[in-house]
Amino acid sequence: MILTAIIVLGLMGFIFAGLLGYAAGYFKIEEDPRIAQALALLPGTNCGACGSAGCRNFAERLIKGEVPVTGCVSGGPDVAAALAKFMGVEALQGLCKMTAAVHCGASESQRRKKANYSGVRTCAAADLVDSGGLRCGYGCLGYGDCFLVCPFDAIRMKDGLPVIDHNKCTACGKCVAACPRQIISLIPCDLGVLVACSSHDTGANTRKNCPVGCIACKICEREAPNVFKVVDNLAVMDYSKTDIDCSAAIEKCPTKCIVINKS
Repeated sequence: MILTAIIVLGLMGFIFAGLLGYAAGYFKIEEDPRIAQALALLPGTNCGACGSAGCRNFAERLIKGEVPVTGCVSGGPDVAAALAKFMGVEALQGLCKMTAAVHCGASESQRRKKANYSGVRTCAAADLVDSGGLRCGYGCLGYGDCFLVCPFDAIRMKDGLPVIDHNKCTACGKCVAACPRQIISLIPCDLGVLVACSSHDTGANTRKNCPVGCIACKICEREAPNVFKVVDNLAVMDYSKTDIDCSAAIEKCPTKCIVINKS
């Protein structure tokens, strides 16, 4: 009786396996071979900066025409050029590699405090508790949330400030999203200048809160009017102007918040 049951179950398994195999072949959807070819051109970082669920999903969407050849932030101009050639579209001119930039220049020793913060040692937590005890409510808190989320080892902490390694940075944007103060942005990698401040306090209050903050003096605006504008008490730079000499603005900035952008 047991032997009969074993035989019956074995036959049923064999029959169902055959049916499943037939169904798999019958309902099989052929994958566009171009997906694998496009995937081979991508960096394989699966960072998600392109808005897709990994490199494979990006390749699938690329073939469908849902994303542009420039959509791979991590790959930069080289990957964009390779994808453009593969897709048979015109190569893009002027596409530049992007990198993360930190818009705060106050080191840990320069940050003026109004209280001692003793809570959870993350920027996200400290920002919720009276600005982490700092007088400036706009600058870096220094606990390295950006450093912790970077998947490419492109950020290191030095004297309480994140330092970006432009050779490793892929502009994936994870550090931008992780910063509760929104002091990190993506700018052209070959741009040698940035405004290392994010404060919108008046000049008088900024002087009280930070020795290296923007005081809205407008010297930069006078020295390089095509590049700098002071908006809401903060020097704002047009980061697309990579070919304009800003040396006078850097030299004459009284608080030195316009800095050379380097690793």
